[in-house]
Amino acid sequence: MTQEETPDVDAAVRRRNRHNTSDKVIMLLRALAARPEGIGVRELSRELGVDKSAVSRLFDQLSELDIATQDDYSGRFRVGPALFALAATIHSRDTLWQAAEPIVRELAITFNETCYLAVREGDEIIFRDKVDTTHNVRYVIDPGERAPLYAGAGGRAVLMTLPDAEIRAVIARTGPKEFTPNTVTDADELVRRAAEDRERGYSVSRGERVLSGAAIAAPFFGPSGSCLGAVVFTCPSQRFDASQEPDIAAAVIGAGRQLSERLGFSA
Repeated sequence: MTQEETPDVDAAVRRRNRHNTSDKVIMLLRALAARPEGIGVRELSRELGVDKSAVSRLFDQLSELDIATQDDYSGRFRVGPALFALAATIHSRDTLWQAAEPIVRELAITFNETCYLAVREGDEIIFRDKVDTTHNVRYVIDPGERAPLYAGAGGRAVLMTLPDAEIRAVIARTGPKEFTPNTVTDADELVRRAAEDRERGYSVSRGERVLSGAAIAAPFFGPSGSCLGAVVFTCPSQRFDASQEPDIAAAVIGAGRQLSERLGFSA
């Protein structure tokens, strides 16, 4: 190696180290966002496969910036005020939720059940925002929670918009697992159910991801015609009245169509 080559090599090492650190910070931020109860250094180290001392150092740095905060009693880290402020700023500029919020709110008020906006990200959906029911007993999905496309009404509402070959590819990549005894993991059965959902325009789930939950969902589309996610009606299983399914489904389908139109989709 010549002296002329050394600076380039050093620069490459520095870039790689920066990328590694950035990856770890992003993983920590995602873990914080997904754990409202907080998370410990040892627990996160095992979960991410990252050295405990490295996790501890990064948490210390995030705490100095008020992005994370540590509980004095448990020692667990939670989302800090600076990260909440940043999230609020981003949320205020979220044109998708601005378009969806009145539609989701009307759906929630009509049936007095919690309704969600879920967006597709690869082979998953992310529950972005919600409007809550006034009932004390609720089927709760935390904003930011992810779910696979094959399990639950929200994911299957997206799955039904895909060609059969792509559905099989998603299933092969995902490696389906059983969340409950009601979770379907067989590719042929999932393709069959997608065809059924496609025919009626919505998906319905009873205890597929969480035994105590039921949901009805319909897709929404962007200007290009690609499915961006789903509008999701949820309720506890014990409050789900099968005789109301047609009325709820019609309203959910209408909400998905209305949101699609607001986003510039033309059927």
